[in-house]
Amino acid sequence: MKSNPNILIVVFFFLTFLIHFSLWKFVFHLDEIIIIKFYLFLSVMFMMMITIIILINRVVPQFLGLSVVGLVLLKFALMYLIRKKLNFEVIPGYKFHFIIPYFVLTTLLTYYAITLINHDKKQ
Repeated sequence: MKSNPNILIVVFFFLTFLIHFSLWKFVFHLDEIIIIKFYLFLSVMFMMMITIIILINRVVPQFLGLSVVGLVLLKFALMYLIRKKLNFEVIPGYKFHFIIPYFVLTTLLTYYAITLINHDKKQ
């Protein structure tokens, strides 16, 4: 049975959130409002990137790989700009809490783009 990459991406996204939220709340005993704001921002950005990748794949599939590189750079720039707004620096070990989920979701975005590119090559 082949797994649908869309379902796999969604499962990994929620799994990442649940693991991180559990660590945040029960191990480090930190305020959950900050983590929910962070994942709300990440999920909006992630869904926006997935939508843009799907649109680019339908319109100009030959530029999908290059557009993924551009979207990852855009995601990095948005994260750099928003980090002051979310007050990451006041959290102890904020690099551990925010950089790792960011890169996990960037990896999921790249995996999704690779599956789209491979699907186009098969057809």
